[in-house]
Amino acid sequence: MQQVEALIFAEHQKLSYENPLLKQQINSLEELNQLHIKTDSIKTIEINDLKDRVASDANKIQRLKSAQKKTILGFSVGSVFLFILGLIL
Repeated sequence: MQQVEALIFAEHQKLSYENPLLKQQINSLEELNQLHIKTDSIKTIEINDLKDRVASDANKIQRLKSAQKKTILGFSVGSVFLFILGLIL
């Protein structure tokens, strides 16, 4: 009977010692998790900003290509017109 009581007492002491350590470990892990959540949200915001920039830049590129085609067409028509005018005169 004494052995059972001693075993129970020893186990109680062990749990009394381990329980605060486990609580401290849980708290540390929760803090670390919160830091990761903040970091992930910041990275998500940065990624979304970069996606918006890429979309904006793609639109600018399309507008510039369109303007370039119009300019080339204008120069071509103008050159043909000047050539014909030069032949006539």
